[in-house]
Amino acid sequence: MFNLGPTKNAACERLLEELEWVPAESVEVIAPEDILQRISEDSQRHARVCVNCSEAVELVVESRNALQPLRENAMEAGQWFTTRVMRAIETKEAEIEERQNGVWVSVRNLAPRLIAFCALLLVVGSTWAIQLHRAEQARQMSTQQAEGLFDTGPSGQPSDEGIAIFSSAEARP
Repeated sequence: MFNLGPTKNAACERLLEELEWVPAESVEVIAPEDILQRISEDSQRHARVCVNCSEAVELVVESRNALQPLRENAMEAGQWFTTRVMRAIETKEAEIEERQNGVWVSVRNLAPRLIAFCALLLVVGSTWAIQLHRAEQARQMSTQQAEGLFDTGPSGQPSDEGIAIFSSAEARP
């Protein structure tokens, strides 16, 4: 609660811890003496000697006196207070999680659309490929039929290899 700089004294640490645990019971304005009466005698003696600790006691008094009007006007929590607070906490946590995981939530929401688009793309692509293949086969068939109508002999130039084999066989007696 208090940051008085680096404290090297264990008594200062003890006093600051006791000041944090002093209950705020009174409704009227308090004085530093009221706070000192609620802490141990060792801490009281130390607060009278140590400048930093006496300033800490005065700071506690000023803070409590400044918050006094709020304590006077404070209303007691209703029966649904806890429910409202817990709902607000859950909403805030969901908001934080949404911010952290926002991209992945969007991807999860987009996934069915992506699947449908990919399925449609697959159907259209496979239909196109089949039609292209059928068109290629039809073109090859028409080319083969056209060649067969006009040219009845073997295509290409005749080979002399067969003749060479016959002539070499006859030459051997």
